[in-house]
Amino acid sequence: MSIPIHEVLKLKYVEKVILHCHDQSLYLVSVIIDGEETYVTNKKGEFLKSFNKLDLQTQFSKLLVGEMVVRHKSPYDEMIGMPDTGTDNTLEVRIGGEAYASGQGEKLH
Repeated sequence: MSIPIHEVLKLKYVEKVILHCHDQSLYLVSVIIDGEETYVTNKKGEFLKSFNKLDLQTQFSKLLVGEMVVRHKSPYDEMIGMPDTGTDNTLEVRIGGEAYASGQGEKLH
């Protein structure tokens, strides 16, 4: 399931914007709206993506965002032949969000 960026920008509030970091610094974007995560698409229906995370952050500058994060899941264990232990090695780092920074995110839920 996906949502076009122009539909996201019509919303009053987005709980979370996630920039998924992939190989070669390619970022894909998903958002959490009403507790559900969905990927964001451009006007052509393709995943919203960029090699520049600041370009993606700017897309949401006029929208009230609870928090914005970069998420990276490392393939390192698989690359070195480690067995799948079911352990999640996802790293998620907060990089912004107006409501998060001002403390208003909690009031909007």
